[in-house]
Amino acid sequence: MAADLVAHLEKRLEAMDGKAMVVCMSRRICVDLYNALIQLRPEWATDTLKVVMTGSADDGPDWQPHIRSKEARRQLANRFKDANDLFRIVIVRDMWLTGFDAPCLHTMYADKPMQGHGLMQAIARVNRVFRDKPGGLVVDYLGLADQLKRALATYTESGGRGDPTVDTA
Repeated sequence: MAADLVAHLEKRLEAMDGKAMVVCMSRRICVDLYNALIQLRPEWATDTLKVVMTGSADDGPDWQPHIRSKEARRQLANRFKDANDLFRIVIVRDMWLTGFDAPCLHTMYADKPMQGHGLMQAIARVNRVFRDKPGGLVVDYLGLADQLKRALATYTESGGRGDPTVDTA
């Protein structure tokens, strides 16, 4: 997955400036994917790639570089929202999937089961209007198409009103 993601994202960034989010099933997978990506692109370790997740001092030493205070996570969020900041790729499990607005985010790599309004919220992260961005792209590593069809049908049947937390921007 790491090799595919690097190849795909580098081509995407050649065509369009912006940022990417990778959604993983667990914190362990987030850290493992980060390590795999840094093996392929060591230069990303400085500013380009970050894991945003919660944790504690009880988490192992490999995880500690990714465990940040609430204030540090807030600073990372501000950096990610800044289209000019070098922080281009974030790996998350749950954070930033709802209520997080970064219009320069144009690509989401989904490797986590999601459904219903949670899925709608997650994919809405890449669908913000930004400069000449034609739309967001979700790269589905799991096969979420059926869940997306169900979520869209539920939303459509409700006349677009659905769950008030569904972000339709």
